[in-house]
Amino acid sequence: MRIDVQTHHMPAPYVKALKERSAYPRFEKRGEQWWALGTAHDQLPMAPKLLELPMKIEEMDACGVDLSLLSINIPGPDLAPDPREADELARISNDGIAAAVAAHPKKLRGVANLGYGDLKAAARELERCLRELHFAALQVFAYVGARRPLDDPAFEPIWAILEERGAPLVLHPGPSPASPIYADHWLGPLVGFLFDESLMTLRLIMSGVMERHPRLKVLLPHAGATLPMLIGRVDSLSQRYRDDKSLALPHPPGHYFARVHTDTVSHSKEALAFALQQMGAGRTMFATDSPWVPIQRHVGIVESLGLPAQEAGQVWSGTAKAFFGL
Repeated sequence: MRIDVQTHHMPAPYVKALKERSAYPRFEKRGEQWWALGTAHDQLPMAPKLLELPMKIEEMDACGVDLSLLSINIPGPDLAPDPREADELARISNDGIAAAVAAHPKKLRGVANLGYGDLKAAARELERCLRELHFAALQVFAYVGARRPLDDPAFEPIWAILEERGAPLVLHPGPSPASPIYADHWLGPLVGFLFDESLMTLRLIMSGVMERHPRLKVLLPHAGATLPMLIGRVDSLSQRYRDDKSLALPHPPGHYFARVHTDTVSHSKEALAFALQQMGAGRTMFATDSPWVPIQRHVGIVESLGLPAQEAGQVWSGTAKAFFGL
């Protein structure tokens, strides 16, 4: 069995809502191409497979993917500056994902997104997604509204709900304070996104969020971003500066990072092999980031590793079943 834990779809009602907006976030047509505009610096062309669900299902079948966890992509509803609009866009996107799952219940499971306009409303929407829509997790972009880090104390009720429900927090890159720096040469998608999600994982660790929520499940995608290589440095230098109150954790950062899971979206055999060496098959799950990359490319990278049967079974589906409760 193959379970894809990171794949994206923009439901028609959410697309319609974004097309009707003049402020960010919005959709804009340039020639024959629709573009998603998150901010002035965060703009991406929309691939047809992101908009057309039958194309995604067809590609899944062709590549032997049995189940995909479906989430929206950039731009998220949290980018709307008006709190009520942000929360309403979140509801529209979640209902759209739920409709896609209802059309293909054996092939898809939903992943929620929130607007965070009103935190009490966001908490209610998360409960609705988990209890009524039976979503598997919550996806959160690295900076809420392109500016608020995830260790903002206002988000504590959200993490508490996830911990209580056993639903994972799925990190995903998105617009950030660094977006103007990334704007040239497509540096955001090329490398900047990985820095943002690495920093956000460290903020969850260093701020004590993961200490306060010991059962909170966290998925850092993209083969662990930069942290499989850097967590040793983080441990070493944080001990050097341990007299600083901001580093006053009961355990080294690596202790908390050992709870973090990842996926196989690495774009190279060598990078995935290193991530697996550092994190293990018990913390690594197959994913494709479809439709930005053809599914078969990531299937091929995993297959090229020639993993032993037990480890391969964990990566393809076993770890995901345990982590998401599938």
